Amino acid sequence: MTRVVWGAIAMGFMLAAALSAQAPAPQGRAAGPPPAPPTNLQVLPKDFSRQQVVQVMQQFNQGLGVQCGYCHQFIGPGDPMNDMASDAKPQKTAARAMMRMVQAINAQVPQAVNKPADQATRVGCMMCHRGAAIPVVPPPAPPPGAPGAAPANPPVTPGLAPPAAR
Repeated sequence: MTRVVWGAIAMGFMLAAALSAQAPAPQGRAAGPPPAPPTNLQVLPKDFSRQQVVQVMQQFNQGLGVQCGYCHQFIGPGDPMNDMASDAKPQKTAARAMMRMVQAINAQVPQAVNKPADQATRVGCMMCHRGAAIPVVPPPAPPPGAPGAAPANPPVTPGLAPPAAR
């Protein structure tokens, strides 16, 4: 009888060890296949992970003050009807053109300012958009001599630095 009890206890320990050795289920979302990799990447590198694409999209959200549905066929988070790869919205085409423009500018900036690439200021969405989907262009400065225009040669007070140096 003692053999049976000890055998049952040993089996219980082995079963507990086997169960604890299994990998825990992922936290935060239901178990299942991983999300599909991004598709229809035409400007971003085709090998970008979903996480890298989301980071770029978050920069667009901040720079333009828009959400996913501005460029994408987006119903809501996790909705199976979302179609991020669709090219149906013209804003997505415009965004791609702007991305190409920014890439071209950033390739030329270091040489134009005579600095190494890692020291040259990079152009980004926020530089022009400043949180607005359509950038607001300030009115042009009035011509010299017009009411409200800065004087062409501002007066210099002896002992003070010129206005540009103040």
